[in-house]
Amino acid sequence: MTQGKSMTAEQVGEYFDDRSWLFSINGFNLHIGYFDDVDPDTDPKERHTDVLIEAVGLQAGQRLLDVGCGFGRPAIRFVQRTDADVLGINVSEEQIRTANRLAAEAGVGDRAKFEVADANRLPYPDGSFDAVWAVEVLMYLPDRLTALKEIHRVLAPGGTFVLSDYTELLDLTDEQREALAEGFTVDSLPTSEQYDDLLSAAGFTSVRSEDATPHLHKSAARIPQILADNYDLIAEKGGREFAEEFRAMLSKVAVLERDYMGYVIKVLRKK
Repeated sequence: MTQGKSMTAEQVGEYFDDRSWLFSINGFNLHIGYFDDVDPDTDPKERHTDVLIEAVGLQAGQRLLDVGCGFGRPAIRFVQRTDADVLGINVSEEQIRTANRLAAEAGVGDRAKFEVADANRLPYPDGSFDAVWAVEVLMYLPDRLTALKEIHRVLAPGGTFVLSDYTELLDLTDEQREALAEGFTVDSLPTSEQYDDLLSAAGFTSVRSEDATPHLHKSAARIPQILADNYDLIAEKGGREFAEEFRAMLSKVAVLERDYMGYVIKVLRKK
């Protein structure tokens, strides 16, 4: 499964800028949930962030780079639960504005900072960060290997990188690839094995890899109820025709996530 069509960083930024109101409707966490018994009272999306926090294991005086930070919720939770600092980057100016506002409102604006930057051209010196995570962002990038090499460059020697992202499990039909592009802006995803090859080529050493596909399936099963709960608001903001088109798209995406897509959480070290 080779990398297919994808948008430029500028196009991705515009895409998320235009839809920020839509993505924020169900809260400011954009990633899938993580469902386990460790902390059953925690929202599954917050639990996913906690799994990432545990994986990077940073302490006071250390710094995390959050590549593709969305609205900044995971980064804000990170500083609330650790003594380390975080810099979140994104190509969506609207999401960066929201992330900085949310951090200030949470009283952590001095430790959680956000700025516009392109993962393929990180504007930071070599070895600037003690850990990096990229949550559901590599899937959008037109040149994943370049982005991974950039992440490797800015990571300190021995530092941890956590990749949390969708994968392609089965070959898709042309119609299914159209649905994938409609829902995710890309018409193909790497397999877990292809991610391993890319990560190795970028210079990383694998620590562990988790098949988190069951968590994707549980997240997908929640889509119909989330849509039902927010349908009237979507129709009010986007119009009834848009709401119906969005409902149809989500139905197709739910099938893809249930039957054809996987999810991995990979923990790596810089060689």
